[in-house]
Amino acid sequence: MKLVRVAGFFIMMLFISSNAWSSGLTAKDVQGFIASMQELKPYFDQYAEESGDDGDASSTAQLVTDWAQGLKEQRDVEAILGKHGFDLNTWAAVSQQVTQAYMAVRLGKDGQDVMGQMQQSIAEIEANKEIPAEYKSQMIGQMQTSMAEMEKVLAASPEDQVTVKPFVSELDAIFEMQE
Repeated sequence: MKLVRVAGFFIMMLFISSNAWSSGLTAKDVQGFIASMQELKPYFDQYAEESGDDGDASSTAQLVTDWAQGLKEQRDVEAILGKHGFDLNTWAAVSQQVTQAYMAVRLGKDGQDVMGQMQQSIAEIEANKEIPAEYKSQMIGQMQTSMAEMEKVLAASPEDQVTVKPFVSELDAIFEMQE
């Protein structure tokens, strides 16, 4: 459940950030993100617990949106971000880039190859003679929709991925990702 919350948080960051970070990530950006998240994660976990989040993806998405909106009102959060070289807007932009690059590294072709796994699942569905044609079509359509969304998530620049790679184990701890 915690992994769903944390992953949901970072996926939402990909979509709620309105400012595009115009330059590539630096090691300093990634280090600042990691340090700020180590301090901010307890705030998010506490907010999730207090709000009664059940870990369902749709409720987590709403929870993250509410939490992110509330960040602007918390001076202690701004102080944490400032300590690590960010204001709310630059932190959101860097968070988006780090998250996307991390997900591309972990879930892309050189990691868990999620897209390859999804393509394999489609092939298995197509080959399964026990699944009625109407269900096959529906299942394949859903997989293709998921693949299109995953392609967006994995579309981090190669330069950002190279920058993030040395920090994967530290980011794993933040994202609570396990293979």
